[in-house]
Amino acid sequence: MNHRSRLYDLIDRMTQGPIVSESDFDMKHIYKGLKKIVKKYNIGFEINHIVNQDDDLADRVWNAAIEFLAEAGVYSKDTGRVIKYTEEEIRRLVKEAPSSCVFGEGSDAILEVARTPEDSRPPINQGGPVAVPVPNKYFEPITMSYLQEARCDMHSPVTNMTVMGREIRTKAPTEILAAWEEVLEFKKIAQMAGRPGIYYNGIGISVSDIGQLAAGHLMGRHDGSCIGVISELKADNSIFNKITQMIMLDGPIVPYMNPIFGGLGGGVESQTVLLCAEMIALSVVFMGTTVGSTPTHPMLFTSSTKDILLESSIAFQAIARNSHIMTRYTHTQVGGCGTKTLLYEIIASCAMIVRSGIARVQGPRPATGA
Repeated sequence: MNHRSRLYDLIDRMTQGPIVSESDFDMKHIYKGLKKIVKKYNIGFEINHIVNQDDDLADRVWNAAIEFLAEAGVYSKDTGRVIKYTEEEIRRLVKEAPSSCVFGEGSDAILEVARTPEDSRPPINQGGPVAVPVPNKYFEPITMSYLQEARCDMHSPVTNMTVMGREIRTKAPTEILAAWEEVLEFKKIAQMAGRPGIYYNGIGISVSDIGQLAAGHLMGRHDGSCIGVISELKADNSIFNKITQMIMLDGPIVPYMNPIFGGLGGGVESQTVLLCAEMIALSVVFMGTTVGSTPTHPMLFTSSTKDILLESSIAFQAIARNSHIMTRYTHTQVGGCGTKTLLYEIIASCAMIVRSGIARVQGPRPATGA
């Protein structure tokens, strides 16, 4: 999907938007803005179910999230300006978001579609630990173990810890070398597994923009660039550089944003609005083909607490009921590999998000991704 005209418009908004200090953006735009909007739309609920049962609540959260995003905007850390879109522009761009996309190539291609709550169609299953670092010798066997699973429609691999025996440093030559190595090694293993065209979600080792810019051209035409956006509603030139490259390559943009529970978003009611608003922002501002999240507990580093499961259910139902934005959810559990706790966390998380209309399930990431 070609977004080049929108890219120039985004650049103008980054450089011409209102000048605001980052601390004012945090407190006035995010914290106080959420308190105001939650009160206006009467966003309140009791935690009786991890799957939301109130359609009207989901719809109120949707409208609250759009109004909040229009008022708050997205903060550009490098320009010190707020990227602003009006409520009318947000609603129009939401309508223009893709409702389906083919990922991967050849016999490994998979069609992802926007789902609705209680949709009978299963979501896409993106297996993989999603950039969990491991000793290099485990990259091939772990990756192969996922690719041999027929129900693994896509893959997001682990990342190596060194490159040619050397520590990988961000924004350094070793990040470029590690990014090349990750893409080429994954493609080799996919060929060995008999799935040469399977969708690759990368480049996991590219923490900054350097690795992505250096090795992004090695990815397939229908592979996706997984781009982390700063919570809450912030970005820098490194993030925008990755997006620019994917637009110029005409490849899928696969951004995510992980609101921190109890942080600037506050409690579960305001956090629900924030999560919904951030997913809308990933579509509208960051031009995501699909948009995703791992809402995170600040001390447990997991997405499977009861509060987070409930807020996720409401927020993703709000999106699925009121738009055709394709959404992703990455499950991050506390339980380690092979534990009974891990299995219970997976069941609760998947039951919640599949019934709430998610388009793609990602993970799991045992032991909080460690």
